[in-house]
Amino acid sequence: MQQNNPDPQQREYNTKWKSYCLICATSLTNFISVGEVFTIELPYHYSMGNATVGYMFGAVTFTACLLILTFDLIGFLRNKFDFKSLKDGKVEGWTLFIFVLWWVCGVIVMTRAGSIGYASMNIYFSAWAALFACLDALNRWGGEKDILTLRQLTSISKTLPGWWIVFWASVIVLGSAADATSLSTTVTVTSSCASAVGFSTVTALTAAFFILSHYEFFQCCHACTSWLAYGGLFELVFSVLMNIWLVIELSQLTGPGEIGSTITGNGSGDPTSNEYMPGTNIFIASWAAFIASVMVTVKWKEARAIRFAQTSGGNAGGDEGVNSGEATATENGIGGSDGGGV
Repeated sequence: MQQNNPDPQQREYNTKWKSYCLICATSLTNFISVGEVFTIELPYHYSMGNATVGYMFGAVTFTACLLILTFDLIGFLRNKFDFKSLKDGKVEGWTLFIFVLWWVCGVIVMTRAGSIGYASMNIYFSAWAALFACLDALNRWGGEKDILTLRQLTSISKTLPGWWIVFWASVIVLGSAADATSLSTTVTVTSSCASAVGFSTVTALTAAFFILSHYEFFQCCHACTSWLAYGGLFELVFSVLMNIWLVIELSQLTGPGEIGSTITGNGSGDPTSNEYMPGTNIFIASWAAFIASVMVTVKWKEARAIRFAQTSGGNAGGDEGVNSGEATATENGIGGSDGGGV
């Protein structure tokens, strides 16, 4: 029976093509949305010197990903230039890493307080979506190359992903509030920004402590490796306190007239007037931190069970080693009751 031998020239498609398509879609949406904004007369404060810069973020990643997909889908081009195999995939990895850094800058430029991202929600959400799409592609590449992935980084316990979200959301609130302070023209807004800085600083430091605890950075005392360790009652108590703390934060920052009461602020306001309220990331980031904190509390029981199993497994392994040593000694007639040992 004749068998069909595979074509030695045939190469498999890039398994991350869906991620590249998502980057293309979000980048194109962002590019078009920024262009549409300039067809209308914008208030002065939306430009802030970064409006024209907003064009390039979507344009660069859309063009680059479109070329990657084109070379991957067209056979003779793929045979001549296989992007995913260059330098054993290192070129692709560094490219995706640059994409991530590129959109970190893009998100900062477009969603900083009072920036162009608040002129249209398409700009705001497409910028964040493009960043997450680049992170997803980089994470998938890391999985293919057996390099550390987000799942491996956060799989130590069930509560660790929640603490990471709380930490980054708090950092975003902190940065947004500090940035909005420079645009504040009223005592109310300035006071609200100061409250946001205080709340987010405490939250970020608490989340950072538990993140480092998961990675066993604290080995300086017995308490750090016992009751202060993750999966214990200490983590549960602090997660509950964190929930209460974030509820207070939400009431203080997202209430009427506060800096995080809306996403866009009063976009039609004059930045020199006393009624001006800049748009910020504070609303979404504050709610993200609260939801993640609740998730930590809900997942604590599972984390405790896993921690207990790991601890029990380690103790069982130690007991097994002791028993094995005793059995060996008995077989050799050392100290045995019937063996006449010395």
